[in-house]
Amino acid sequence: MPLKIRVKPEGKILAGGAVLKNVGNRPADLLVLSDSPVLREDYMMNIERRDESDFSNVYFLLQVIYLFKGKDKPMDSFVIQTIKSFAQLYPNFESDTNQIIVHLEANESFKALKIAHSMLARHEKSAQATPKPVPQSVGPTYQLEKASAI
Repeated sequence: MPLKIRVKPEGKILAGGAVLKNVGNRPADLLVLSDSPVLREDYMMNIERRDESDFSNVYFLLQVIYLFKGKDKPMDSFVIQTIKSFAQLYPNFESDTNQIIVHLEANESFKALKIAHSMLARHEKSAQATPKPVPQSVGPTYQLEKASAI
C-alpha cells in the first residue's frame, strides 16, 4: 500500500535505507510506492543517543527492528524478553510495554516504535522537570597533593 508523506522544508526522512532531505523552502509531498521502512526526522535516533537512558536503549532497539524488519527473526524472542525486563524495571510503563510486545508479536514494528516514541518523550519530559540531586559530602573530604620529584 503506498504511503504519502509530507516533508517539511529542510526536513529529513529515512526511506528504504536512504536519508532524503527536502532542500526546498516549501513542504514536499512524497509517495512511497514500495514496502520500505520510512521514518520522519523526529523518529530517527542516532546511535550516540542510544545510551542516554534505558528508554533510549529500548527505543533504539525498536528502531533497528523496524528498519531491518524480517531480516533477523531469531532476534525476536530476545527483543521481547528485553522489553519484558524493561517493564519490570519501570512498572509505571507496563501498559505501554505490553502494547509494544503485542505489536511486535503481530509483526507491527512501526506501531511498537510509535509507543516507544511516546514513552521516550514522557520520560524525557519528566527527567527535565525533576531536579537532579546535589551530592552531599558524608564525611571529611581530603585532597591529594601531587608528589614532588626529588
